[in-house]
Amino acid sequence: MEQISLKQSGRIAGLDGLRAIAITVIVLYHMFPATVRGGYLGVTLFFVLSGYLLAVTAMRAEEKGGFKFGQFYLRRIRRIYPALLLTVGGTLLAMYLWFPELLRGLQQEVLSVLLGYQNWRQIAVNASYFSRITNASPFTHIWSLAVEMQYYLVWPLLYLIYFAGKRKGRELDSIAVLFGLAAISVLEMIILYQPGDDPSRVYYGTDTRVHALLIGSALGFLDLPRRRPLLESDGWTLFGICMPLLLAVVALASDRSAISYYALIPLSALLFAGTIALCSDSRLPFGRWLDWGPLSWLGQRSYEIYLVMFPVLSLVQRWKPVEDPALLALIEAALMLSLAAVIHLLAAPAAWAPRPGWKARSRFTRPALWITLAVVCLAGYVTIQAPAGSVDAALLEQELNQNRAQIERAIPTAEPAPEAPAETGTPVAANTVTMIGDSVMLGALPALQEAMPGCVVDAMTNRQVWDAIDVIDALEANGQLGTTVVLALGTNGYFDYDQGQAVINRLGQERQIYWVTAYGENLWWQELSNEPIRAIARDNPNVHLIEWDLSAPGHEDWFYSDGIHLVEEGQQAYAKLISEAIGAAVPEAEQTP
Repeated sequence: MEQISLKQSGRIAGLDGLRAIAITVIVLYHMFPATVRGGYLGVTLFFVLSGYLLAVTAMRAEEKGGFKFGQFYLRRIRRIYPALLLTVGGTLLAMYLWFPELLRGLQQEVLSVLLGYQNWRQIAVNASYFSRITNASPFTHIWSLAVEMQYYLVWPLLYLIYFAGKRKGRELDSIAVLFGLAAISVLEMIILYQPGDDPSRVYYGTDTRVHALLIGSALGFLDLPRRRPLLESDGWTLFGICMPLLLAVVALASDRSAISYYALIPLSALLFAGTIALCSDSRLPFGRWLDWGPLSWLGQRSYEIYLVMFPVLSLVQRWKPVEDPALLALIEAALMLSLAAVIHLLAAPAAWAPRPGWKARSRFTRPALWITLAVVCLAGYVTIQAPAGSVDAALLEQELNQNRAQIERAIPTAEPAPEAPAETGTPVAANTVTMIGDSVMLGALPALQEAMPGCVVDAMTNRQVWDAIDVIDALEANGQLGTTVVLALGTNGYFDYDQGQAVINRLGQERQIYWVTAYGENLWWQELSNEPIRAIARDNPNVHLIEWDLSAPGHEDWFYSDGIHLVEEGQQAYAKLISEAIGAAVPEAEQTP
């Protein structure tokens, strides 16, 4: 995350260490999302730190003669863009050399990254199923930098509100305004979050996440070490309260759990603010502890590590130089640190400044400038030449829409299906087999109906696991819920064990249930979906696995260009796998002439 330097006006102990902790948990969250579920809260810590340092630097600038808006924005541009341009340009060049198919449709994504509205693009993309599922991007994580960049645009107004109140002797009233705005942001998060819905709007929205930045700025303006100096014993007491609470919040948090949006994300912002207050008090030891050399080194490069993190993970996991997960993680970590160190060196202000004693134009002799220009120009050319979009996305969308229309036209009936000719597949009685799935199953609808005549298929794009209970209720009301149920859910996003088990409980123990595992060539949450599926199958004797994720790899010709949805050959293979898996367990229903 972009960081603000305090070298000009004095260093605050411990802040580099806090940055190091934040970037470490964020990286671990992206590398091991099933294990470090609360690691995404590191972004909240970055937000609080950024808001805090904005306020502190503004106060110090005011004491030295006034806060100059032009200089403020110039410093932000100098700090943000050299590293950002090197990262984006280097990623695009790597994609061009090794994975050119990933460049398709990235022009708008790159533009949103550079202009600072990438979080709102994420919201728009996630609102569109076809855009989200077919346009995985190595720049998804830049949404948080976009939130900060938008905060910088309104920062002069917040600065003026604070100092106007301070000049009138109403400093605390101005700080209360910041806390009030933060409370509105939290309230908006609570209102907009709808359990069971895609949380993208709440997770990425500037209005719902700005509370952390506002809390940090309010803390910086409060200047607690000056206003209310703490005794060391009081500091230890507060430390003993903050740390266990923070650990509990990180352990309980999940980016898809309701409690995170209703309480844990805002609570973590307050706890992080308390931790920063303890570190910033020079009379207490906590800041000095965090100044440990390796932590300081990581913290000083945390912005660059954050930038390269997701490109490294997405490209290395696609490349997969080794199969061993531990060794792969070590390779990813080594690449992140190495690239971050190089970019930090090239993007440092000293690398761009004129040589000592030389004229300003001597900056054009600096290698960092020419390396950055070369990367940016080559990447710009690659981006402009990249194809505008997936060549088969329109065909896929048309096929899925046609299949869904066929499902919706089906008239509920208790009449058994006529017996099909033997060569089309094993005939089963009507309503004996019911299939509930997402767009992968929807695309395979004709093949499934051919392989298992009389089966009932209810599949839909963008369907999540938590949607299944309503679907089950509707099928049961129509008399279409069979004694054998096939679930194909998990492609559109991961879920937890309890959400999956709730679906099994609704179906009941008397039914035989088969769950098709998720697969996608670039589906980063594949194992996060398949892990609870396998756990549920272990814990429920009537739940069985259909392991699509083991059958599909190595058959690129089965898939559309997104690596998820199936062309005709893949649809046949998918239907065959399911029909063979359930064939022995399907009850022998009496066929009516």
